[in-house]
Amino acid sequence: MQRSLLACAVLAAFALPTLADNGVVVYGKMTLGVEAASATGATLANQNIERRMRVTDGASTLGIRGSEEISDDLSAYFQIETQIKPDDSCGFAGCSTTGKMSSLGQVDDRYSSITSPHTGASRFANRPSFVGLRGGWGQIQFGRMDMYYEKHVPNELHLLRTGLNTTALAVLGSNQLTNAVAANDTVVAQKTFNAALTPIITNALGVSTPVNAAITKALADGIGAAYAEGKTPAQILAGAAGGVTALVSNPNIAAVLMQNGLTPQQAGAAIGGALQVAASQVFTPGTALNQQVLNQARAYTVQNGFYFVGHRYNNVIQYRTPSMGGLTVLGAYHTREEKGQDGVAYVLDPSLSNASATRKIDPWGAELTLHYMQKGVFASLSLMHDNDPYAMGGALDSAQGIKAAYGMYFTPNTRAGVVFERQINKYNAALGFDDNVRDAWVISGSHKFSPKIEVIGTYAVALDAEMHGVKNRESGAKYAQLTGIYTLSPRTNLFLTYAKVANEAEAAYNFYVSGAVQPNGDIQSAQFSPRGANPTSIQLGMNHNF
Repeated sequence: MQRSLLACAVLAAFALPTLADNGVVVYGKMTLGVEAASATGATLANQNIERRMRVTDGASTLGIRGSEEISDDLSAYFQIETQIKPDDSCGFAGCSTTGKMSSLGQVDDRYSSITSPHTGASRFANRPSFVGLRGGWGQIQFGRMDMYYEKHVPNELHLLRTGLNTTALAVLGSNQLTNAVAANDTVVAQKTFNAALTPIITNALGVSTPVNAAITKALADGIGAAYAEGKTPAQILAGAAGGVTALVSNPNIAAVLMQNGLTPQQAGAAIGGALQVAASQVFTPGTALNQQVLNQARAYTVQNGFYFVGHRYNNVIQYRTPSMGGLTVLGAYHTREEKGQDGVAYVLDPSLSNASATRKIDPWGAELTLHYMQKGVFASLSLMHDNDPYAMGGALDSAQGIKAAYGMYFTPNTRAGVVFERQINKYNAALGFDDNVRDAWVISGSHKFSPKIEVIGTYAVALDAEMHGVKNRESGAKYAQLTGIYTLSPRTNLFLTYAKVANEAEAAYNFYVSGAVQPNGDIQSAQFSPRGANPTSIQLGMNHNF
């Protein structure tokens, strides 16, 4: 055993200079801080996340890169980069990305995680990793790469030196704006239970009357609100029983029921019995009615949500031109391997029967970016098109983003920048929905007071979204951040930062990395945020590059 260990040590000692001789280097950064995080002010009070202390990772990475000169004007190069998350070793999005359990079974988070570039368990080479060729004609590379979302970053160079919750990426795409955050949100639950109860109430009464819809809506609203508040099935049924008694006792409803041959007592007993039977199915994971409710919840979530383009894609080919007086042009294309699968496994209507919405999907994406940097001036224009975004299950025909950024140094120690972004969702034509459109603005600036002390500030606004042609007045958010950096050496700094996202009632923006955790404490990810809450962070940390 000792001889084996000695042999391994000798081999490792000889391997290190070999790597260096071949132009291969190991690099990375460690960014960690102690943080107080919260997200209060949620639309549903029971979803508030009270302040808690934690040690937070700011996208710590470990990488290997190298190159080989093939001729005077041709080199091969590669990069393998991995998110290491030293605070809990659980992968970029925390120890769990499955959502919390509910009375309907496990919450389906298929659409709550689609906009995060780093969702999932830790894996090797989960950050930009590629191989390529370069020369005087430019460079071409293949692999896993970032597309679109970070193209404004030169206006926020500080995010390379501090925790990433201090970046306007909190509102520049890559997060989820939505009216329907999850399957247990009040809006979704009420609409979902209304769809599920409509045939149940009619069957229970045995006749269609003018008050069937009113009875169904009243019960669905009450059941949906109780479910969203986390009530148990027994509590929900108890409340529903009281609701049935009140409804059939209403003189107007009772009169209509009797005109249709039903006494209030008969109607109440029939509805109560039907609810008991339905509840045993709805709250039992795997039953047909349970799956219908979850499918409908997903449908409403997609209908009332927003998909943002731009993140870290697999299967990318990218070409970048050489600099032409400070201007470079980048083109990138990605393709998915799920081509030909059926899109819209569920459909966005109460009967779940819109067969015309189902089609074979062809998911791919393309980016074109113009980038200029010279003499203290930075400018960029980036365009992104996602065709049939696979994570949307065929609900969208396409999604587009356009982002323009400009920044400059007014003095060697003072700089400022501005960013504008528009994102557009184009729905599956068979669903009959108009486009979703959302705009956002960012201003950012910094000043170095001394070689060691720098202060950075950012203010951003996500404007109210236009959802299916109608302006949603409660879907906007504001982001503010102030960060101080103290430089210890060219590779090491300390930082103190305050950041806050102020969501309106229907918005769910969160910090781009290490968002406020869910109440159950097992999720620490940007894409999970209570609707209407205000994620807030105060963090003291350290960044070391190697």
